[in-house]
Amino acid sequence: MLKTPKLLNKIWCPLKSSVRNYPYPVNFYNFLKNQPMTRCSVLDNGLTVATEQRECYNACVGIYINAGSRYESMFENGIAHFFEHIAFKGTKARTKTCLEDQMSSIGAHFNCFTTREMVAYYAECLCEDLPLVVDILADCVFNNCYSAPDIEQQKCTVYLEMLEHDRDHNALLSDYLHSTAFQGTPLAQTVMGPSGNLYNFSDGTVSRYLERLFDPTRSVLVAVGGVKHEQMLCLAQCYLSKLKPNKCFDTGEYRFTGSEVRYRDDSMPVANVACAFEGPSFCDPDNVVMNVAAAVIGGWDRSQPGGQDHPTPTARAASINLFCDSYKAFNINYKDTGLWGVQFMGPTLKLEDMLYTIQDQWMRLCTVITDPELERAKREVKTKLLSKTESCRGTCHEIGRWLLYNGYRPPLYERLQDIDKVRAKDVREVCDRYIYDRCPAVAAIGQTEGLPDYTRIRAGMYWLRL
Repeated sequence: MLKTPKLLNKIWCPLKSSVRNYPYPVNFYNFLKNQPMTRCSVLDNGLTVATEQRECYNACVGIYINAGSRYESMFENGIAHFFEHIAFKGTKARTKTCLEDQMSSIGAHFNCFTTREMVAYYAECLCEDLPLVVDILADCVFNNCYSAPDIEQQKCTVYLEMLEHDRDHNALLSDYLHSTAFQGTPLAQTVMGPSGNLYNFSDGTVSRYLERLFDPTRSVLVAVGGVKHEQMLCLAQCYLSKLKPNKCFDTGEYRFTGSEVRYRDDSMPVANVACAFEGPSFCDPDNVVMNVAAAVIGGWDRSQPGGQDHPTPTARAASINLFCDSYKAFNINYKDTGLWGVQFMGPTLKLEDMLYTIQDQWMRLCTVITDPELERAKREVKTKLLSKTESCRGTCHEIGRWLLYNGYRPPLYERLQDIDKVRAKDVREVCDRYIYDRCPAVAAIGQTEGLPDYTRIRAGMYWLRL
């Protein structure tokens, strides 16, 4: 009896290393390859139907249209955003009360948003309610009644929203940046438009705009979740096949201009500054490299830890020397262009130091960046990509944007592999093409007295080489 424990002690050999500590990429990529792919079909009228099936009981379905402030004339600027407020107020087939009762009875979450070149109307619901949800979305978007009382009522609501938008310094800075970077082109227009246009909107103005741009050839119906592709095709044939395409041509030409706009307001405690260059388009292969470059610059604010141990050189300099309160790199992409740069916020006496610190890091990206410095940035970009596509809603928005801009959405594992393939040589070449010795677009609001003038900012966009 006494020999049994000794025998067990000799046989038992504990596992000293966990399998969780092994590198993930091989198994993880195989997992992604086995996930359901995005399936696409095109109806006879030109409408694209896309689905991605998942093992769940809910779904997100949306109609994405190639419209927005970029395709609006000067006198109808803001009308796409205005239609958001009357879209779910009644249709020609459903009264306002009937529509509200149906929407509340199924418990679905209906929402919409407008950007400079895309309009989306979507809903999150249970899979069993998909037929009714698609019917409601199609009816509200393509068969709206344009109720005159609702239009007048929503004008006040949108005007209050405009006032709230003007109090948001980050949103205001973004509008200023677009207005100076793309001045003289439709891409410079804001999503909300001027308040003077708002009070001229009528049922005829809205209907003419929708007839011109809400076209099946410019639209994509996307569903992600527990839904089959054949089911969505049947629903699209039932509710959207009667839409007739029209001859509509894109008028959203753009032109980037290196320039600046400053709105000095000493009542603000700090200055908010954005400096950007013309970046790659959404589908350009250079966009992957520029995303990694933006992650190298990173972001920081005073609520985060800093000091000598911060992995990002820009954040390390900003936190040690108190150059700013916060900063972040951004990469805004459109179908044929983009804006790549940095936004920062700080006291007026430190603006020059912070700007030169950022420019120094930009020059390092163009000349001396190394492969070890890119590892953290590449992992950050992959993490953001995976977190964006984790939910049905995030994936639905991404599919809609890819199909509108590119007509095809690459698999997720291929996009992760493209990020892994980025090397320091690629970053230096691409940044040299977009950043080095280029004219930036600068926008600033607040206490801007300490910001260097544009000629000095432009002079800092190159290093003298021996």
